[in-house]
Amino acid sequence: MVAPSRLGKGRSGVPAPDPARHRRIVDAARQGLASPDRRGEVVSGDVRASWQRCERTLPTRATAPVELADPRDAWASSPIRVAAGALVDELASLATREDYVAAITDPVGRILWSSAGRDMVRRAERASFVCGANWNERLAGTNAPGLVLETGRPAAVFATEHWCDSVRDWVCYAAPVRDTTGSVVGVLDLSSHWRRANPLALTFITSMARLMEHELAVRAPRTATPLRVQVLGTPRVLLHGTEVHLTNRRLEILTILARHDGLRLGELHALLYGDRDVGEATLKAEISHLRRVLDGAIDSRPYRLTLPVALDVTTVLDAVARGDLEQAMQHYHGALLPLSDSPYLVDLRHHLDAILADEVLAAGDVAQLERYAAHHPGDERVTDRIVALQQARRRGR
Repeated sequence: MVAPSRLGKGRSGVPAPDPARHRRIVDAARQGLASPDRRGEVVSGDVRASWQRCERTLPTRATAPVELADPRDAWASSPIRVAAGALVDELASLATREDYVAAITDPVGRILWSSAGRDMVRRAERASFVCGANWNERLAGTNAPGLVLETGRPAAVFATEHWCDSVRDWVCYAAPVRDTTGSVVGVLDLSSHWRRANPLALTFITSMARLMEHELAVRAPRTATPLRVQVLGTPRVLLHGTEVHLTNRRLEILTILARHDGLRLGELHALLYGDRDVGEATLKAEISHLRRVLDGAIDSRPYRLTLPVALDVTTVLDAVARGDLEQAMQHYHGALLPLSDSPYLVDLRHHLDAILADEVLAAGDVAQLERYAAHHPGDERVTDRIVALQQARRRGR
């Protein structure tokens, strides 16, 4: 694998070849000097959406209010460290040799491991981009690891696209690392001074994340569940370990079938469409397409899945029912198909979020509360509870 610094000059995420010129344009957009249309062209949709979230909850100019905690135990048990130690060593060698800062976070944005070159280690210390610091977007504003945790996708954040002043001279590239269930177990980040922005650095860190996922898969125990469905947060469907891509409607059908042990066509139609004027022939066509994608694993009369399925919604509900909040939070990656207007799925979405909020407020620790708040930043009950627990912990010291 070739180090990003040796891949040629350029910058990531925008067409302009000149980082200095592009920074001036981004500065103007950030300061509101560009029209909304121009601002939309300058920054990606993900960055723009992050700015909009931050505008509601964080100061316009801020230093990241990172929360420092000792990450040594968490890093020792991290699946990334256990399964991909050699790749971590390679990433460390690259960072020190080429004067980057490389970091690996946990699933909520806390940095568990980092390595940096001589110049970047000083920059990282000044910015509190160090082990134990939490760079979740809710705390630190727009940044690459935080954006990955919000979207589930690789992200590049350039210069003043960062929300906080402490990293506005950085360019950061990050990618998620997922286990065989599709759950994010951490985020890889590679950062440097904005003048060293490189168009291939995001490809590099994404490739490194995929290699780590391969190592996780090699070491994972064999599972008897051939169909795994994630519909909380970013949807993902794995059939015999291979990802398959479904439309939103087919994801809805699959989720409903996974929650029932057989449905007649009319029953499935009611759960999916309610009283909307959609013919049963349309539903039959959707089921037929879904059956082909799943290699025929749907029976009719009644309609049901013929493969064992692991559905994250069911996993979370079962964990809550037996009082295992940590297991529930590990599999909760956000609202259930938030764009769905299926009557059944809307009710299930609200039910799941309500009972999970009740449990995390009643029994959750700060880390569990932060995981929930990352997906529901507007829930003031949760943010107030986090503050109360942090104050109590400080008083107890």
